Amino acid sequence: MRPTMKDIAQKTGLSVTTVSLALNNKPANIPPRTRELVLNAARELGYRPNKLAAGLRGKCTNTLGLILPDIRNVFFSSLCKGAEDACREMGWNVILCNTSDSHRRDMEYIQILADRSVDGILYCISSDSTLLQAQESCKLLGSLSMPFVLLDRDAGIAGCDLVLTDHRQGGFLGARHLLFLGHRHIALVTGPSHLNGCKQRLDGVKRAYEDAGIVFDPALVYEGNFRLESGEASVDFLLNKKISAVFAFNDMMAYGIYKGLRRRGLRVPRDLSVIGYDDVFPSDIVGVPLTSVRQPVYEMGKAGARRMISRIQQPQILCETKLLSPVLVLRESTAPFK
Repeated sequence: MRPTMKDIAQKTGLSVTTVSLALNNKPANIPPRTRELVLNAARELGYRPNKLAAGLRGKCTNTLGLILPDIRNVFFSSLCKGAEDACREMGWNVILCNTSDSHRRDMEYIQILADRSVDGILYCISSDSTLLQAQESCKLLGSLSMPFVLLDRDAGIAGCDLVLTDHRQGGFLGARHLLFLGHRHIALVTGPSHLNGCKQRLDGVKRAYEDAGIVFDPALVYEGNFRLESGEASVDFLLNKKISAVFAFNDMMAYGIYKGLRRRGLRVPRDLSVIGYDDVFPSDIVGVPLTSVRQPVYEMGKAGARRMISRIQQPQILCETKLLSPVLVLRESTAPFK
């Protein structure tokens, strides 16, 4: 059992009130020897203050919940690191919840975090959530009077804080690079089509085609799910389309494409130019370093945590959307069309 102030009082023969005043260093006429007696007893018993109970008394636990779809994905690991670092800098704590991209788990974790009396939730919606399900999650947060900030994925809900990457610009940068290299038959391996981020990346790609005066071919689009396995599964589709380049809408699927091509004896970029999206850390250490559209993922996590804490401390502030700028990082996986 966790030692309590009552246990310290019994050990020292003092009242619980005296123990509490000594432990919390409250101004009181407590002799130094009495205070030392209490502190020594606390150390001997292994006493640790119950910060949750203290937070409930003060109506603030200095704890945020962080709901992420798949912590195995380096993208979300980096986002988590940013949020955690920002919280530590500000004296706050984080409880991490991994949903395995399940809407049902999203809903469960929202309830669990509310039961744990967190002060707010940083929420990245699972990719299997439809728009209506994403809105259901946000409605649940509202019914629980739980402040929240949406990270990376937009549910199309007005009146909430968002921290996102400018995906239209990201899609534009990736497609423009391949078009500049002379590629005209470019396949896209997207994420789930119902996600706003995927729609925005596709909008950016189409803008790059329009600027180049080239007709976009929707028959070259393969819908993946952001996992390595779906990138590998796309390879048969890609090879049947006689393309020269592929733009994967995240790096994990790009690595899956690498794997599928390698199994068939094909090489990047000799046989197929490949570009990814996110620029997670393995991108510059894989066999052929991956050209990728870099999302400022770590910064997104930090910005989301800071915004969440500001929202908790100043509930009256207006909601905002913070749009972060992507950058194209050139490496060795793309080459001019021959």
